[in-house]
Amino acid sequence: MVLMELDTINKAIPKDIPVILLKGAAYIAQGAEYAQGRIPNDVDLLVTRTDLDRTEAILNAAGWVSDTQDAYDQHYYREWSHELPPMRLPGHALEVDLHHTITPVTSRVRADDSILFSGLQTIPRSRFLCLHPLDQIIHASIHLFQDSELSGRLRDFVDIDGMIRLSVRSTTNWEQLLLRAEAHGASRYLWYTLHYCHFWLDTPVPENLALPPPPAVARGLMDSILTHGCLPSLTDRNTGFRKRIAEQFGRLRYHWLRMPPGLLVRHASHKILLELIKRQGA
Repeated sequence: MVLMELDTINKAIPKDIPVILLKGAAYIAQGAEYAQGRIPNDVDLLVTRTDLDRTEAILNAAGWVSDTQDAYDQHYYREWSHELPPMRLPGHALEVDLHHTITPVTSRVRADDSILFSGLQTIPRSRFLCLHPLDQIIHASIHLFQDSELSGRLRDFVDIDGMIRLSVRSTTNWEQLLLRAEAHGASRYLWYTLHYCHFWLDTPVPENLALPPPPAVARGLMDSILTHGCLPSLTDRNTGFRKRIAEQFGRLRYHWLRMPPGLLVRHASHKILLELIKRQGA
């Protein structure tokens, strides 16, 4: 499904617009071993901010449409997010998410776009590009620990484990990874990533990396959230109280990291009011 979607996108977008594949689409297009058996949810594309409007117009003209019609949601995506509202070509199984950066513009951690775009690499036998291997690891870490609710995300750790085993093999590679994470402001997220990858998947992480650990309280809370919320549930057991609490904390943490307090209150108030209006209408 991903390759079919990419073929259609390739025919629609002119070659003079550089298009970067992110996350699962990149792993699949690169033929990565850890992408085998991966069930995709969407196709993530990245273009420069200057190419964003033109690319959106081209996809719209080619038939891609967004189901997000609410004016507030449109404003949220275009002013505060790192991507446009999801689009889908009628009859196609996957949505397309068009990004202009990899982190929400309001989030606590903002990746350095100049580093991302200066390190782009080609994908063999493809017009598409991908992030530098180290940036792919850092992007996956940021996406996991800032842009997700941490519920059922074991797949992300498997992806990162595969990327580390493929691309981070020497002392120099590890030093470059730490420096790149620091440049993106993502050292804390990388620490969590490496810690749990090593603990759960035996990822080959060197001892005594020059990567400062989070405070003990933060580590304890993250242990609880991930142990009870991230790992798969047994299908023949009901969701336990600890798992529900962990998932709730994961959701609260996700929203807190994506927006400053004032904007978060405004956004939450709008969503609550909208839900109340819907219930009264029903």
